[in-house]
Amino acid sequence: MLLRRVFGTFRLAYLPVLLTYFCYGASGITGVAMLYFQKDALALTPAEVAGIGFWLGLPWSMKMVVGVASDVYPILGSRRKAYLLLGALGSFVGYALLATVIATKGAYLAAMVLVTVGYMVQDVVADALSVQVARTDEEMAQVQTLGRMALLAGSISVGYLGGVLAGAFGSRPVFALAAGLPLLVGIGALFVGREARSGPGAAARAVDQALAADGPLGGGKARLVMTVGLSYAALGVALERFDVPFAQELVLVVSATLIVLLLSRVGLSRPVAVAAFVIFLFRATPGVGQGYSYWAIDRLGFDQRFLGLLAQASSVLSLVGLVLFRKPITRRPVSFTIFWVTVAGTLLYLPTIGLFYGANEWVGMSARTFAFIDTTISAPLSQLAMVPMLVLIARTAPRGAEATMFAIMASLMNLALSASELGTRYLNTVFAVTQQDYGNLGRLMLVVGAIGLLPLVVIPLLRREEVHLGPARAPASGQAPA
Repeated sequence: MLLRRVFGTFRLAYLPVLLTYFCYGASGITGVAMLYFQKDALALTPAEVAGIGFWLGLPWSMKMVVGVASDVYPILGSRRKAYLLLGALGSFVGYALLATVIATKGAYLAAMVLVTVGYMVQDVVADALSVQVARTDEEMAQVQTLGRMALLAGSISVGYLGGVLAGAFGSRPVFALAAGLPLLVGIGALFVGREARSGPGAAARAVDQALAADGPLGGGKARLVMTVGLSYAALGVALERFDVPFAQELVLVVSATLIVLLLSRVGLSRPVAVAAFVIFLFRATPGVGQGYSYWAIDRLGFDQRFLGLLAQASSVLSLVGLVLFRKPITRRPVSFTIFWVTVAGTLLYLPTIGLFYGANEWVGMSARTFAFIDTTISAPLSQLAMVPMLVLIARTAPRGAEATMFAIMASLMNLALSASELGTRYLNTVFAVTQQDYGNLGRLMLVVGAIGLLPLVVIPLLRREEVHLGPARAPASGQAPA
C-alpha cells in the first residue's frame, strides 16, 4: 500500500517500457568519461562540442521514421519487439567502437550517431508501448511518470560510479561497461506482450483503422512520413559530408518545415499546435555548453569523482522532486508547469553564475560546497516539465498509430534541442570561450540566463488554447481503469 501510494499502480505490461527508460538513464554512466574524452583525448572546443551535439540531436527529430516503420512495417511479424532489439544492437555497436578504436573527431561523431540512433529507436518503441498499454489518460500519466522515475533511477544507479570509474580507469573502460546496457534492453524486449497483428483483437483492429483511407496512416500518409524523414536525413549527411557552409542552419530549417508539414497532413488541432510551439520554444533556449565544465575542471579543480557526486545528487533529487510533485504536475495545465519551472530555473541559475564571479568566497564557502548546494537546490526542476509535455503529446496519438503520432510530435520537441545546441554554438563562438581563454564565460552565462526567460512571452497564448484540448481519453471497450 505504501509503495502504491508513493509510486502509483504497476502492471507487468509496463516492464519493457520502464526497463528501456532505466537503461537510457543508466547510460549517464558515460557522462563524466565523455566530458574528459572530449576535453583531453579529442581536444574539442566548447563550440565544437555544441556542433557535434547538434548532429547528435537530429536522430531524435527523425523519430517519425521509426514510428511509422514500427506501426506499419513489422519485422518478421513484430511491430515492437523487433525494433526494440534493433535499437539495442545499434547502441551496442556504437559503445563497442568508443571503447576500442575511436581516436578522431569524425570517428567519434560516427560512433556517437550509432549510440544515439540506437537509443532513439528504443525510445520510439517505449513511447509507443507507453501509449499502447494505457487504458485511460490517468493511466497514461502514470506510465509516463513511472517512465521518468525509471530513467532517474537509472541515472542514480550510476551517477557517482561513473565518475569513480572514469577517474580510476579512464574513459574507454567506462564505454565498454555501458555496452552492457543494450543487452538489458534486449531482455526487456522478451516481456513485450502479444503483437497487435497477431490476432483479431482490439489492438489489431486499431492498426487496421489507422491504415484505412481516412485513418492517420492511410491514403499514403505512412509513405509520406517515411519519405520525408529519410530525405532530410540524407540531406543532413550530404551537407556534413561535403562541408557545405551553414549546413546546420539549413538542416534545422528544412527539418522544422518538413515536420510541420507532416503534422498538418496527419491532422493537428490548433490547441495542440500552439502547445507544441510553446514547448518548442521552451526547449530551444540555448545553454552555456561545455565551457563551464571545462572551466570548473581547470580553474576549480573539480575531478571525476566530484563531478560524479554532483551527477548522483542531481539524479537523486530529481527523482525526489518527481515523486513529491507527481500528482500536481500531471493534473495542472502545461502552461502552469512551464511558467514556474522557467522562473524558478532562472532564479536558481544565479548561484552558478555567482560561482564564476567568486560568490562562494563572499560567503566564506569552498567552491565544491557551493556547487553541491546549488545542485541540490536546482536539481528537482530538471524533470518536472517533462511529464505534462509527454502526456500532452500522448493525448494526440490515435489507437493503432501510437508510434507514428507520438514520434512526429516528439521529433518536433527533439528538434528544439538541436536548435538549442545551435544557439549554444553561436554563443560560444561569439564570446570566444575556449580551454585557453575563459574570460568571457561569465558574460555568456548572463546572456544565457536572460534568454531562458523568453518562453514566458508566449505562455498566455498557450493558456488561452488549453481549454480546447479536448476531454480525457475514455477507457477502451472492454477495459477497466487500472
